[in-house]
Amino acid sequence: MKHVVSAFLALLIAIGPAVAMDAPAVPGPNLGAPSAILVDAVTGQVLWARNEHTKRPVASTTKIMTAILTLENTQMTEVVTASKRASETLFTSLHLKPGEKVDVENLLRALLIRSANDTAVALAEHIGGSVDGFVRMMNDKAREIGAEDTHFVTPNGLYAPGHYSSAYDLALMARYATQYPKFNEIVAMRSSRIERSINKQDIVVRSSSKFLKSYTGADGIKSGYIKQAGHCFVGSATRGGWRLIVVVLKSPNSQADTTALMDYGFAGFERVILNTPDTVVTKVHIDDGQSELAVVPAKPLNAVVRKGQTSLARSSVQINEKLYAPIKKGDKVGTLTAYVGDKAVAMVDLHAAADVHQTVASVAWPWVRTMLLVAMFSVGVAGGRATAKGIGVSRRRFS
Repeated sequence: MKHVVSAFLALLIAIGPAVAMDAPAVPGPNLGAPSAILVDAVTGQVLWARNEHTKRPVASTTKIMTAILTLENTQMTEVVTASKRASETLFTSLHLKPGEKVDVENLLRALLIRSANDTAVALAEHIGGSVDGFVRMMNDKAREIGAEDTHFVTPNGLYAPGHYSSAYDLALMARYATQYPKFNEIVAMRSSRIERSINKQDIVVRSSSKFLKSYTGADGIKSGYIKQAGHCFVGSATRGGWRLIVVVLKSPNSQADTTALMDYGFAGFERVILNTPDTVVTKVHIDDGQSELAVVPAKPLNAVVRKGQTSLARSSVQINEKLYAPIKKGDKVGTLTAYVGDKAVAMVDLHAAADVHQTVASVAWPWVRTMLLVAMFSVGVAGGRATAKGIGVSRRRFS
């Protein structure tokens, strides 16, 4: 899992927070939500935003972070034993019984599809040792991925003073979570059958998301509601391989607002694929190597532009300053950055497309150099001895 973390954080560090583009070429969406954001799922480019850094209660969208920590700290086959505390959790639940045993994958399905609050507590206690321990992990992870306007108090989003996030931070969490195939698989489900040990009468969980059921290309992610937060929704949709993520908070109609933002994104923007892993972007001369090094992107490099403005997108190559043979196929040798105008919007690693071996001369040189040094040392020692002997003879002659 560490490669997911490093790739995501490297992108954030390299390009910083994405910013909204200039004035829209198509009319902006008419939303009721006071805080909202539309981003590209891969690059994180912000295509539209309103009060995206405002801190608000976010209800069960909190469970995106709970799911992230579950994916990173457990195996899907691990068995969790529900505690009395978990079984007494209020509101939407899986109706866990004390001592009931359910594996992690089934709990994760209940968490993300039904939004079961008791499963969040059960997972938190299993992973963190306690709810408090798990909440510390949640806050540490939020800081790690750059969610600076977030502070968690519970693993499920039930109201608690000091529990908040923002539209921007939830988009960050959603982008991070969607790098995991299991997360994508579950959040796209409308229903699922749960395997459990005790309460076998409650074995089917269903999603209440109208967006997931009705929007073309909808594939997630998470709804939430409590009185203090209002209706919240983190939605995603994919069309033609291009995925957008929307977050709306305290919306009078979260499904309508999400649909409006998605329509705005798909109608007004387009994805440009700048480079693919099967395309050589440059060749580099390696001084001590037997051949030039062909360089390819580790994964596709994309940018998002307004429709009709594809000429604004470009990529720029940066090769590491010092490259020495031997180099193995797949070694990182640089970076490839996507720009829209003058703004860096995405970055991928550049890898060696083939092995580069050292030349015979470069391989032999360390041995030759050593032998020369030994020879020079030997000559020096011999000369020193001869000089010393000559001085001794001279002294005897003239004494």
